[in-house]
Amino acid sequence: MLSEPATPNDGAPQPSVHPVTPPRWVLPAGLIPFALLLIAGYIAGGSWPVLLKNHPAQLIALSPINRFLLLTTNSLDAVTYYGIGLLRHVAPDPFLFLLGYWYGDRALKWLGEIYPIVQKIAGEDGHGLKDPKHHRLVAPLAFLMPNTWVSVLCGAARIGFPKFLLLNIAGTAARLVLLRYVGSVFADQIRDIADFIARYQWPATAISIGVVLVGISLQLRRGRGALLGLSHAVEELTEPEDEPA
Repeated sequence: MLSEPATPNDGAPQPSVHPVTPPRWVLPAGLIPFALLLIAGYIAGGSWPVLLKNHPAQLIALSPINRFLLLTTNSLDAVTYYGIGLLRHVAPDPFLFLLGYWYGDRALKWLGEIYPIVQKIAGEDGHGLKDPKHHRLVAPLAFLMPNTWVSVLCGAARIGFPKFLLLNIAGTAARLVLLRYVGSVFADQIRDIADFIARYQWPATAISIGVVLVGISLQLRRGRGALLGLSHAVEELTEPEDEPA
């Protein structure tokens, strides 16, 4: 049950920084799913050619990105496709919502260092949601782009957990239905691509692993990205909040 001190209900955006110290369990509850998503994404990014041929359900369980959903949709029955796709998309998001809810501007500032698009909405200091124009973007994003950073954004914006969950599930379901439809329309082309990848799955896997390693190396060299952001998360999220000028 989420609770906070009473604030005037004057229609203005609620401040995204929480005046109460977050419970100790919130930080691991939010960061552990974030870390697991990151690791699963790396595994899927390196092994997807093999998984596509032999274990398509495991592929979207690891990483239900649009490309993998399209490549696997015709190999999976509707129950498996929608069940795994919906559960995998939605399961981590409530924990990430809590991270944004309790850590507010600090969470947005930290997340902006990983996802530059967050800085465009929340600013470099994380205070951008106090602008009503930016605050109004949050609910549409929860439906159109139900993902990691949007879940944190929704928590920081205090849009209300039931509303967030409804938008998140509806948006995820709509995406799955759309990709299922596109997959049926282009079934022959997708099958040709999948057959080609299956024929050369081991060279394709070697290339994919190389791409993942290069991506990690570039993140470390540039000092940006999800991996470094995760390593700095505890320090940045627990530092004192700076008041906006």
